[in-house]
Amino acid sequence: MNKVDVKLGGKHDVTAALTNVLAAHGILAPHNGQPFSEAMMLGIGGGLGMGYILWEFKRQESANVVLGFRNRWNYIPRFLTTLCARLGIQADVQETAGAKAAAANLENAQLPVVAWVDQAHLPHQNLPEWLKGYWIHVVGVYGIEAGQVWIDDLSSELFAVPADIFAAGRARIGSDKNRLMLITPPSAIDLESAIIAGLHDHIDHLSSDSESFSLPAIKKWAKLMTHPKDKKSWRVVFKKRNGLYTTLRSVYEGITLNSTEGSGLRDLYADFLEEASAILGNAALKESAAHYREAAACWRDFADSALPESVPDFAETKSLLRDRYALYQAHDSAGMQQVSAQLNQIENDMKHEFPMDSAEVDVLFETLQEKLNTIYEAEIQALESLRQSL
Repeated sequence: MNKVDVKLGGKHDVTAALTNVLAAHGILAPHNGQPFSEAMMLGIGGGLGMGYILWEFKRQESANVVLGFRNRWNYIPRFLTTLCARLGIQADVQETAGAKAAAANLENAQLPVVAWVDQAHLPHQNLPEWLKGYWIHVVGVYGIEAGQVWIDDLSSELFAVPADIFAAGRARIGSDKNRLMLITPPSAIDLESAIIAGLHDHIDHLSSDSESFSLPAIKKWAKLMTHPKDKKSWRVVFKKRNGLYTTLRSVYEGITLNSTEGSGLRDLYADFLEEASAILGNAALKESAAHYREAAACWRDFADSALPESVPDFAETKSLLRDRYALYQAHDSAGMQQVSAQLNQIENDMKHEFPMDSAEVDVLFETLQEKLNTIYEAEIQALESLRQSL
């Protein structure tokens, strides 16, 4: 394997994978001659979005909240190809349902490339077997040798994944069709135009009235926290509190700690606005960045409230999750396995006895509802500030 001397890791799998692949191909930002920042990738791609789904796993008596914080969160290829087009980069997306064609596409590709893979198939992720087929994940592929595929996956070092397991993971989610994205460097990059296009895309997208992909999803979620009859209301779904622990954990993990959506990507977008302010000579963008940092703080406060520290098992869960992500990013697989086992034990214990009674759960839901409404107002203010800055 030819190792490439570029930075690895990142904050969000989709933007991090492309950021690092571009750097490995020598595609640099024209304003400073350095690799693009991940924040710049997020902003040029269209910035932020909003999506909420409560995904129930009745067989496992658990549920997870699926959150989409990026523009086009539900369709990654469109986000990435739009981003590349704005930078004048040729992005060729390859898809196939056949195992032989999928293997040939990867073998013949000019590495590194961006690849789609079922997250639970990646051994280093330490996810339970029953989650296979549920979560698509985006990584950079940097080498293939001796039956191993070397990937960049939000850590300080490349991970080695057995080739057969990686192939199975690429094929596991049929809608993603063994997808790869190959990059061809551009002859020139009009960075200012790309930034402006990304800013307008962000504003237009978050100004939509969609309850699935834009800011109204937050209001919808808030209503579902306490609605007495809706079948997706938390009061209805968790009437007996079955699966509530995994749901609350997924909220905390997905917003506060999860490397793929930390702080709802709002801090990362604020970083983009500050970079864009200097490049475009628009000081007002810094004010908008401050508003998005306020929204990020609101998201963190909401996530922290999902697992009240007054409950010892919740406090321990938070501590273990922080350890888990620190170990993951440090490439400490053994330590991560140990922490994951402890978290699994807490989850199993919760299936027998949830540590809050019905009245306490009602108060928790009302608290979370109030904080979601606060988030919505902060998001509206941030969006309006950005609209006024252009």
